[in-house]
Amino acid sequence: MPHFSQFSTLRRRTVTTAAFTAATASLLLSGGPVEAATASGQGSVKHYVALGDSYAAGTGLSPQTDAECKRSSGSYPSWIAQTYKPAVFKDVTCSGATTRSLWNKQGTSAPQVNALTRDTDLVTVTLGGNDLGFSDVLTTCVLAGLATREGTPCRDELLRSGKNLDADFAKLSTRVPDMLTDIKQRSPKARVVVVGYPNLFPTDGSACGSSVPLAKGDVAWLNQITNRLNLLLEMAARLNQAEFINTSSVFSGKDMCQPSSKQWINPLLPQTPGSAHPNSIGHLMTAFEVYDRLGT
Repeated sequence: MPHFSQFSTLRRRTVTTAAFTAATASLLLSGGPVEAATASGQGSVKHYVALGDSYAAGTGLSPQTDAECKRSSGSYPSWIAQTYKPAVFKDVTCSGATTRSLWNKQGTSAPQVNALTRDTDLVTVTLGGNDLGFSDVLTTCVLAGLATREGTPCRDELLRSGKNLDADFAKLSTRVPDMLTDIKQRSPKARVVVVGYPNLFPTDGSACGSSVPLAKGDVAWLNQITNRLNLLLEMAARLNQAEFINTSSVFSGKDMCQPSSKQWINPLLPQTPGSAHPNSIGHLMTAFEVYDRLGT
């Protein structure tokens, strides 16, 4: 009978869509994830709260469980919940969330920290990308890439427009520690796992094809932003009694510029929910990483 731990080996190989479909079907039909948590000594989770933005909500995946937040039951928090079967599972992730969404309403959704209690024993959180306005940055880069594939036209345009990423990072460097401190105060018994962001583009210096209109220099620059964000999240986690999972290495070679059979990131599709976000495989593999960390 397949166990979650066995599929961690599969994760480190080249996983195609066909392999993912077969593995997932076997896992679900066997009841493997739930049994794996016990069989491998991972322990129990009784009260799990998932915080975060669209990269945690599973935006673009089906089935959708919350239209306003574009939340899906195919997200990595849902996989974790299916594995541990906690008595209480609160998924308050929401597309478009920033660190401010922790303490403020987002549309009709209550502040995310309201889901935390003193009984919460596991918290996962993916936040920070929207604080940098990364979606708008990516849109600018696509438009710039349509005009030329040479140099760094996107970075140059953003500098001309007054976009100050250094200032955005400076603000985020204070908000993330505040976020983690508040989580620990509200849920002092919780194991807090900060899940980072994958690189959306090749990290080996190669350019994207015609399906991803970005200048080669901007591809490298966008990856630098992601790496800088992950480093900020990792350092904040280390200094604030939390743990950090860097998904970049797991997603290496599975970016949106790869052939469709190798992609764990959805390609750039205008006005399409889930564009430039992890697909079903990406969320499952992220769940594997969280599961592995919980076992250590």
